[in-house]
Amino acid sequence: MELRTISDVQALNAANSKVGSQDLNQNDFMELMLAQMKNQDPFEPLDNAEFLGQMAQFSTVSGIGEINQSMSSLADSLTSSQMLNAATLVDRSALVASNSLAFDGQSPMAGRLELPVSSSSVQIEVIRPNGETARRIALGPQAAGSVPYQWDGRASNGVLLPPGEYQVRASYFDGEGQSALNNFVQAKITSVSLPSGGGNANVELEGLGSFKLSDVKSISQ
Repeated sequence: MELRTISDVQALNAANSKVGSQDLNQNDFMELMLAQMKNQDPFEPLDNAEFLGQMAQFSTVSGIGEINQSMSSLADSLTSSQMLNAATLVDRSALVASNSLAFDGQSPMAGRLELPVSSSSVQIEVIRPNGETARRIALGPQAAGSVPYQWDGRASNGVLLPPGEYQVRASYFDGEGQSALNNFVQAKITSVSLPSGGGNANVELEGLGSFKLSDVKSISQ
């Protein structure tokens, strides 16, 4: 192929310089094709099959660019929608697996146990920050399944305990002895956030810290 003018050479070089990169757009592709057609050897013109092949490549590049743009717009839209939906969870109560209770010094604390089998005796112990048992609450016989409970924030002697982080130790009688139980506590959702790389939203729970939304057992008013 013989190039006839300096501008033709510059146009072809500019287009060729982008062929190996990912920055080739529709205008660049058209410039490359026009330069090839304009400067082709009249004795060896561009083969029809080759021309059609380049047109197919042009259509493919154009289509991929449009798909990428559409997917990017869709991702932005989904992120915004997820954030708006998650924002409605603020000030609601979430139930999560935790052995900690963030007591504010006033409000009763609610929780739930997951009992694998029926038991004649289920109980929880509220543990002070220093490791001492502040209160032991007998829940009596319970059927298998969810067992709700409440702690009013008082010690065994009826004195209201100070604000702080307390631990819950739950157990049930399995016929031979006491076995540990999974504990779930309720806490207010104070904020929600989305990871920078995308994925599930995170919820910040009052006194408990951050949890993935997928780890939340249930949400209530």
